[in-house]
Amino acid sequence: MQKSVPLRAVPVVRDDDGFWTHPDYFSPAGDREYGAPGEFEQWLERHQLEYLICWMVDEVTDEVMERYARSGSPDCRVWTPETPAGPGWFTGSIHETEDDGPVCVWLRPLEASCDDC
Repeated sequence: MQKSVPLRAVPVVRDDDGFWTHPDYFSPAGDREYGAPGEFEQWLERHQLEYLICWMVDEVTDEVMERYARSGSPDCRVWTPETPAGPGWFTGSIHETEDDGPVCVWLRPLEASCDDC
């Protein structure tokens, strides 16, 4: 098993389309586009992280989403993902999905979610 490396927040500098991925974010084995079933969950466990996904469509107005859909451009700079409630969340990735538009994957160390441990 690959040695665990703690992931921590790093400055988010979004590209010209508004996307960004943490330099140590999950990468599927074998240069595949998508991870095998359970592979992302194993990566989370190895790094002692939990995740939460938020969708641009849920955080912007219908008008903004309609403009985004009509533009034919993957530009999501107009969206600033809302940080989830609770301590320790940091951005893992802001990326496009094939069917549902942009998402933000939030990560946090498991110990940050334990208030009374």
